[in-house]
Amino acid sequence: MPRANSLKLNTFLLHKVIDSAGWMEYKESMKNVIIFDLDGTVIDSSHRTPNKPDGTLDLQGYFSKRNRENIFKDTLLPLASEMRRLYAEGNYIIVSTSRTVDQDDLDFMKAHDLKFHQFFSREKSDTRGDAKLKVGRLKKFLNLKQFRDKVHIMFDDAIPVISAMRKSGITCLNSATINRRLNNALV
Repeated sequence: MPRANSLKLNTFLLHKVIDSAGWMEYKESMKNVIIFDLDGTVIDSSHRTPNKPDGTLDLQGYFSKRNRENIFKDTLLPLASEMRRLYAEGNYIIVSTSRTVDQDDLDFMKAHDLKFHQFFSREKSDTRGDAKLKVGRLKKFLNLKQFRDKVHIMFDDAIPVISAMRKSGITCLNSATINRRLNNALV
C-alpha cells in the first residue's frame, strides 16, 4: 500500500477508535471549558491551608497540616454546587490547584461528587508561584485544537492568579466574591 494511502487509513482508524470512545461526539457537544481552583473556591480548607497576605498558598504551612483527617474536615463552598451543575450540563471541567494532591484529596472529591475531566496540581518539587504554575499549565492545555475555540472561564480566589489569568487572555472571576454572593442568596 502506498505511504499516502497508509497514512489515510491510519488516520481513519484513529478517528474510528476515538469516535467509538465517544470523544468526537462529546467534543462537538462540549459547551465551555470551566476551570476551578480548589481551596477558597470550591472547598473551604482554611483550617489547614494557610495563605500569604496576597492570597497565595503558604507552601510550608500547608505541608505541615496535610493529612487525611484534616482533608476530611474540609467543607464545600457554594461554587461546589455550580461545579456539579456545570459538569452535568456538558461543560469540560478542569481543576487547577496550587496544592499537591494525593489519594486523600481525590477521595474527598469523590465522596462529595466533585467531578472533573482534567486535573492540574503542583508537583512536590515545583516551587513556582501560584500564578506562574497555573498559567504555564493552562495556556498549553487550552491551546490544544479541541479547546482553542471554546469559551474558557476560571474561578480563583487569589488576586495574583486572577490578574495573571486575565493578562494571559483567560476570563478569571474572583471566587471569593462569587461565593459570598451565592451564600447571601441562600440565606
